[in-house]
Amino acid sequence: MILPKNYGPVLAKVRVGKGKLLDKQKYNAILYAENFHIAISYLNNTDYWNYLSKFSQKEPTTLEIERTLFEYYYDELNKCIKYSPEEGKIFLNLLHDHELISMLADLLSSKYYRVEFKSFHEILTREIFLGKKKLSYEKTEVIVDLLQEKSLVPKLKQLILENENDINHLILQIKYIFWKTFLELIKEKIGRQTILTEIFRMQLLKENIMLILRLKSMGAPNYLIKQYITPFSIIEKKIFEKLLSTTDIKTFATSAVEEYQGILKEFIEKIPNFETDELEIEYNKTIARKAYEVFLAYPFQPDIAYGYIILKRYEIEDLMNMLKAKLLNISIENLKKVLILPIFF
Repeated sequence: MILPKNYGPVLAKVRVGKGKLLDKQKYNAILYAENFHIAISYLNNTDYWNYLSKFSQKEPTTLEIERTLFEYYYDELNKCIKYSPEEGKIFLNLLHDHELISMLADLLSSKYYRVEFKSFHEILTREIFLGKKKLSYEKTEVIVDLLQEKSLVPKLKQLILENENDINHLILQIKYIFWKTFLELIKEKIGRQTILTEIFRMQLLKENIMLILRLKSMGAPNYLIKQYITPFSIIEKKIFEKLLSTTDIKTFATSAVEEYQGILKEFIEKIPNFETDELEIEYNKTIARKAYEVFLAYPFQPDIAYGYIILKRYEIEDLMNMLKAKLLNISIENLKKVLILPIFF
């Protein structure tokens, strides 16, 4: 398959990035390191060292670790966006916007529950995604204006204006609109038969299942939960309706799993075996495996750039958890439970 010339720069960037992903030896060295400073020393001669070397002689806070690693992720994502042709940028831009949507939800929630802005800002670790904009409670639209997918901007601004006093509904609506827009763009731009589409389908499946489980555990009525579900296809829609109609989801999942194949079966059969937080980690592992497939063939760009950024985000999350665990003296066994990428080792 011959790719258009403008795919070359991002493919080169991703191939280099793939070669720099942490390997088994590096993961284990950090995981079993006796303390934070020994752990961080294993990152010397990696791209991470350019960001984390400032902590080699001092012990940072966990928030400083998060801020620094989010800066690295932001830079890596933006490099892929920069080198991608327009048809590839769309999907990488939405990964950028996902970080902003999460930040927006945190801001709205803290504002509603009267958390002091100073206190909120002190724990904000994704500030890099705001560029040089100054965030305040009075200017929530600062975040919305920075969304790369501009079709989202007027929708979200109007939504915030109309629902300021119903914060839980508002946050769910914001996330629903984001994922619905993402889904529409996937189907419009690249269709169904790509690795990128399969990765996205898994991401959307995870979002919906976790939403159903969490809202049902809080006693939310089915008609309310339905408003926020974004099925990828009619098959998912039927699955979600069954999950909503049963009072014992785990028993249903055990009995119904044989009805499905592939991705759907893999996701449903996990439900009875894990608690909600554990389930999300297991789903992330499944998504990571699919993302890694972009390196096993020669897929179209933007598949390869999207898959790489998904893996990079998970690697950064793993590293964040490992370094924070060293600072907080969390046991290795407990740390292993939240790691995602060692599935490849």
